[in-house]
Amino acid sequence: MPAERDPVSELLDRGARELLVRAYSVPSGTWVMTRLADPSREHLDWAQDMGIDSLLGPDRATTISGERANAHTRWGRAFVRALYFNHRWYGDRAAKGMRSERRTVPYGTPLQVEWGRRMPVREVIPAGRAVRIRTAAGGRTALRVVQAKPDSQRIYEDDGAPAGRWADPARRDWA
Repeated sequence: MPAERDPVSELLDRGARELLVRAYSVPSGTWVMTRLADPSREHLDWAQDMGIDSLLGPDRATTISGERANAHTRWGRAFVRALYFNHRWYGDRAAKGMRSERRTVPYGTPLQVEWGRRMPVREVIPAGRAVRIRTAAGGRTALRVVQAKPDSQRIYEDDGAPAGRWADPARRDWA
């Protein structure tokens, strides 16, 4: 039985899907940018009512290698989870959109997420953090690139065993 998704990342699904559709609409390797708005007072109250401490707390999630992808806040980390979940199970680059039904196997097109600086309020645009994503070519090209990386920089080794960038969601030492 697969683990349930966390409610904070589910809250960010719509924004993740919109950003993914934009990334699918441009050539592979092209960055698509947005701003992840800070959580509102309603979001913070909702999370606290659910027993989730601080959405604005630091993102301390580590991988086996001890490195961090650094989404800066727990709110940002939830957005990353929403991006990868939707890309993996509903992404459809060929159709430049999202599938309506979940895939039976994960989507193999690589997705890269990078975080930028804090952005102040600008007229009607709320304060938040710059974020950009891009898809990359899959298939043999992607496999060759991944295999050229040392195990400390990979999620999985060639035999499928967890490598240095693999994170165990059951570990709580990052909380």
